[in-house]
Amino acid sequence: MRIVLTSILCQSGLMTHVHGLACHLATQGEYVAIAFKRTNYLDSSAQQGILTTLGEVPYLIYDTAAELRTFLLESGCTLVHAHSHATFDDATQVSLALDIPLVVTLHSVFPWHRRFRLTLQTARKIIAVGPAQAHSARAFRGRMVIIQNGIDTDFFRPNEELADKSDTVNVLWYGRVDGRLSRGLKVLDRVVPMLPSTINVTGLGIAHPPPRYFPMLPWTDNPLPHLQKSHITFAHGRSLREAMSCGSIGMLLGYGYGGRVTEARLKGGLVLDAFPEYRLPRPRVHHLLHDILEIADHSNLAGLRKEARSIALENFDIKDMVDAVQAVYCDALARSCGGSSSLIS
Repeated sequence: MRIVLTSILCQSGLMTHVHGLACHLATQGEYVAIAFKRTNYLDSSAQQGILTTLGEVPYLIYDTAAELRTFLLESGCTLVHAHSHATFDDATQVSLALDIPLVVTLHSVFPWHRRFRLTLQTARKIIAVGPAQAHSARAFRGRMVIIQNGIDTDFFRPNEELADKSDTVNVLWYGRVDGRLSRGLKVLDRVVPMLPSTINVTGLGIAHPPPRYFPMLPWTDNPLPHLQKSHITFAHGRSLREAMSCGSIGMLLGYGYGGRVTEARLKGGLVLDAFPEYRLPRPRVHHLLHDILEIADHSNLAGLRKEARSIALENFDIKDMVDAVQAVYCDALARSCGGSSSLIS
């Protein structure tokens, strides 16, 4: 296969997803390139910082569908995989013009069938990163597969040298939220003044409005040291997966509150996004306070942290996500040639 991913340069989970997928496909011997639609969300320094981390993965920053078409031709592309909706129209146009199979990933909840009906009709396969994203394009469920985000569990790993040497329990809020998704953070903020001095709460990321009762560290390209020091992390989505992979006890919090993430709850269908669509219980001060104190006083806090790491290895590994995406590619290519897989190399 010769795959071209389309996306935008940005500082978000979308960019992390595309970056991880491309780099892991490349390590498995696949030809993969990335075409970034020019959006100017980032300054030149930030853009270059991201591009440098791509290593040997070829890339293009383009403005027009004609430029994208030329890049696909020069790449010998056999499949185009569109991620950011900013690239959907271009990817669709070029897919149809060159008769190259199109795969689309839906990263957010949006009425996709209204704005991007042609894209969804053209796509041989549609990937949704969660059930809510899949439901928002339910008219195309016959071509839909849910593949939840994976994270690099080799990179996001505990630091055994940071063994606990004090009685302080570090609690972290980690993420980027505004609007409705900040509801849980506001409740956590109200809890902080009620906690004993042995529990230290810090935020990492971006929040609008910011918390009042605990410090918020700015977003960083390297959250690893903060996650490794955290005993308990409140987050959702990719942020929660990264924290748990570092051995931090995961607490699902966003618009709703899901409490502590356990293997049994994941097997029971728990989704690590706390969007309104999942109808999680409303965050309450007394619930969060009770859960923090209960975990902080647990006789085997270290054991709970090891359990969080084990859950991440079992459920969140990017290698599993990449395997599932590759299976989608094979299916899309087979569909493009009437059931034959002769295009697969």
